[in-house]
Amino acid sequence: MKITKILYAVAIFSSMMVSCVRDEVAVPSVNVTTAREIYKVNEEVRFSLNGSADMITFYSGEKGKEYKHRNRVELEGGDLRLNIETQVLYGIQPNNLKLLVSTNFNGKYTKQDVETAKWTDISDRLTWCTAANGAVGVRTVSEYVSIKDLIEPGKPVFFAFKYVGLASTTGSAQQRTWRVYQFNVQNRFSDTETIPVTNRAGAAWNSVTILPSDKGVWVYSNADMIYYNPESNLLDVEKWSISKRFDPNKVSPDQGTAIKKYPDSDMEEYVYKFTAPGEYEVSFVFVNGNYNDIQETVKTVKVTVK
Repeated sequence: MKITKILYAVAIFSSMMVSCVRDEVAVPSVNVTTAREIYKVNEEVRFSLNGSADMITFYSGEKGKEYKHRNRVELEGGDLRLNIETQVLYGIQPNNLKLLVSTNFNGKYTKQDVETAKWTDISDRLTWCTAANGAVGVRTVSEYVSIKDLIEPGKPVFFAFKYVGLASTTGSAQQRTWRVYQFNVQNRFSDTETIPVTNRAGAAWNSVTILPSDKGVWVYSNADMIYYNPESNLLDVEKWSISKRFDPNKVSPDQGTAIKKYPDSDMEEYVYKFTAPGEYEVSFVFVNGNYNDIQETVKTVKVTVK
C-alpha cells in the first residue's frame, strides 16, 4: 500500500512538471531567406522559412500591408485640399454664396447647433463663377486650394455652403441661383500619393434653415449637381447646405495575412507575387502562445521588384 502511494505521488509530480513545461512558451526561432533580392513583376518570390511557430502572419510591404503601419490610425503630414465648379444664374445680388469649414460642429443639423459652432469662411481662397445682372454665368472650375491650416489633429471636418438672399428692393426677384457641379476634397501626401476624401455626391449634404422663408430651397436630386433655387423669393433668407462628418487623417491600420494557424503543419516555404514594381520591406510575424503567454518574433526581408 505504501509503495502504491509513493508511485501515485510520483505520477502526480511528473504530471505537474509536464504541465509546467507546456505552460512555458518558447520565443519563435525562425529565419527567413530568399534566393535573391531582385525579381520581376508577377514573378514568384519564394520565402524559405527555417524554424517553426504556432502562427505566422505575412506583411508584403505593399501599400496597406506594411508591418510598420500595423498600429497606425491617423496619417501625418497631409495637405488637405479642395476644389469646386460653380455656376451662377439670373438675379443681381452679388457674393451671396459662401463656403465654410468647421472642426467643432457637433453634427446636429439644427439652427442652434450650426450657430453654436465655429465656422471659417474660405470663399476667398476659391474662384467662383461670375455673371452680369440677370445673366447666366459660364461654369467655372476653381483649382485645388489648401485648407491644412484649418485642420486640428483628432478633430473632424464639416463643410457648408451658406446661401444668403436679401429682400427685394424693387418688388421683382433679385436673388441668384447657384449650381455646384464639382466639390472634391483630397489629402495629398506627396507628388505620387493623394488620397480622395470625398466628392460632391459623397458629401451627403443636409439643409439647415437659419433665416426662414417660404421660398428658396437646396436641391440634391439632380445627378449632375446640387443647387440653390431661390424660387423668385422676395424676402430675406439664409439657408445652409452642410456636409457629413469627415476625418481626413484617419486610416485603418495596415493588415497582414495569416498564412499559418495553430493546428496547421509547419511551413517551410511561402510563395508570393508582386504585381507592381517597387522596393518592399516584407515582414513575417512568428507567434507562439497559449492561454498564459505569447512570444513573438519578427523577421524582415527586403525585396526589389522591377
